[in-house]
Amino acid sequence: MKTTPNSNVKRFLIAASVALAIPLSAAAFGGHGGPAGCSTEAHDGPGHSMMGGSMMPRHLRGLNLTEAQQDKVFEIMHAQAPVMRDKANTLRKVERDLRALTATPEYSDAKAQVLADMAAKATAEMTLARAKADRQVFEVLTPEQRKQLAEMKPMERGPRGAAADGAKPAGR
Repeated sequence: MKTTPNSNVKRFLIAASVALAIPLSAAAFGGHGGPAGCSTEAHDGPGHSMMGGSMMPRHLRGLNLTEAQQDKVFEIMHAQAPVMRDKANTLRKVERDLRALTATPEYSDAKAQVLADMAAKATAEMTLARAKADRQVFEVLTPEQRKQLAEMKPMERGPRGAAADGAKPAGR
């Protein structure tokens, strides 16, 4: 494959974008203390119960889930955690290796490309795992709850249910 200086810059920008997107996607996933679904702010009303030390994902709070639904959502999120942790660890290692490669005499575009491809694959797998979990959660909802979720303003739901601007959604 023939590369030009311009395509090398494009590859670097893609790799840098992936590296910058990881902390954001990790925050969107809502790990311990993360903004999505693990807020420490007080909540009110039914359907806002604690699940294993973390709160219901923000985008599901207003749906008044039954206890059985809350338990199922918890199971789905709990089952997803090891997969996400594994992919995040892989991604961190690959990014560390890529940074290290850039500072060695053994650097080559081919080696960097392999590492960038591995980082992109890990990111894609994390995104797919989140999508699968989101779909499993969606299947737990009743038709009424699905309709309510669909009617929520996209800005209110934001990524993984967080308000897009970080502010608390209106009316809550």
